[in-house]
Amino acid sequence: MSSKLIYSLVRPVLRYLPLLPTPLLTLPASLGLHLTTHPSPSFLSFLASSTTHPLHYPLLFLLGSIPLFYVLGLISGNVSWVDRAWPFFTPICSALIVAWVWFNEAGAVYGHNIPRLFLTLALQLAWSARLLSHAIRRDFYNPRGEDYRYTYFRSLVPRPLFSLVHLFVIAIAQPALLFCLSLPLHAVLILPPSELAGGSGWSSIPFGSVTKYLPARHGSAPSATPILNIGDLGVAILALGCLLLEYKADNAMYKYQNGKHTLQSSLPEPQLIRPSSSFKETRKSKTAAYPPSYHPGFPTRGLWKFSRHPNFAGEQLFWVTQALFVVAAGESSAVTRSGWMMGSVFGPCFALSILFCASTFLTEWITSEKYPTYKSYRRLVGQFLPQETALIWLWGKILGNREKAKKEVYEIPVVEVGEPKKSR
Repeated sequence: MSSKLIYSLVRPVLRYLPLLPTPLLTLPASLGLHLTTHPSPSFLSFLASSTTHPLHYPLLFLLGSIPLFYVLGLISGNVSWVDRAWPFFTPICSALIVAWVWFNEAGAVYGHNIPRLFLTLALQLAWSARLLSHAIRRDFYNPRGEDYRYTYFRSLVPRPLFSLVHLFVIAIAQPALLFCLSLPLHAVLILPPSELAGGSGWSSIPFGSVTKYLPARHGSAPSATPILNIGDLGVAILALGCLLLEYKADNAMYKYQNGKHTLQSSLPEPQLIRPSSSFKETRKSKTAAYPPSYHPGFPTRGLWKFSRHPNFAGEQLFWVTQALFVVAAGESSAVTRSGWMMGSVFGPCFALSILFCASTFLTEWITSEKYPTYKSYRRLVGQFLPQETALIWLWGKILGNREKAKKEVYEIPVVEVGEPKKSR
């Protein structure tokens, strides 16, 4: 009776199973077959199995990580475990794809794509090293530390709602997104030789020039097959530029915040500016006070004259460049270009942008509560891209409120001991 009831409940869902991605559908059967038929199943034996898809191991890594992150969050009361894994997660998924093409016999037909795979993976490793070094510098791997946005959000919503956010948004959605960011690399992997974009002479590298460095079984493509072209060089330079932007923005923000807090701790309270805040008294943060030389309490110069979040802009653009490697690699065809916007090429970087927009909304709400001048700053500078700033400038000129906002943001208030604070 119970089995019939269960079947009646799941039956409406069964017809949608074929819509799931093929790697996800085939993973249980492939893994089960390997475990039951191989004399000594292991990591490498499953990787080399003829029934293993290049995305099977990344999927196993994802499916194993989700309960781990969730349980760690429940045990510790700290939900930042996914954030600590952020620098490693996508490069590990990508490395598992590259390992499949190297060790699996079926990967021999994709030998012509190995150089481009190595290039995209190398850029991901550079991204990982930059992010990891910045996280270590900020003491982000202190197990007792938690992202301040989670702390604020927890204090604002009912506990059951935060528990749902922890499960579905933090423990499930974020690892799934990090897994999806490796999908453009998989799209590069499966491009056939006939659809690789070439060029004349100097503008591309033929497969024959690298076959001697590859195992013999990876030499199935014609030696004249273009494996890298001038487009790859352009995308790689753009990706490195994004990493440089992130590096400079993170360094500048770190220097600003350290300098502000160091000076703040050395000055008496009357010499600090403490703007009014809509936080309740129990939530008021000491960091809302700041030295006059660090007015208005957050960076507004340098990169921040063009973008309110230049590091986030660089981060999003970097993952767009990962998708652009597919554009540089393949000529236009119905096979390689179908379903790009919502599929495995541009879909992941757009999903990342949605996450960043939601995260930035919360970040800016918190900043506006601590530093009310931030609302005026938003009327001067765009959220991510300089193009937004140009449009905001035009709109401010039309409304005529730009000069007032500039005065509030860039004019340093005079603080005199024993007297009220007033603006120059």
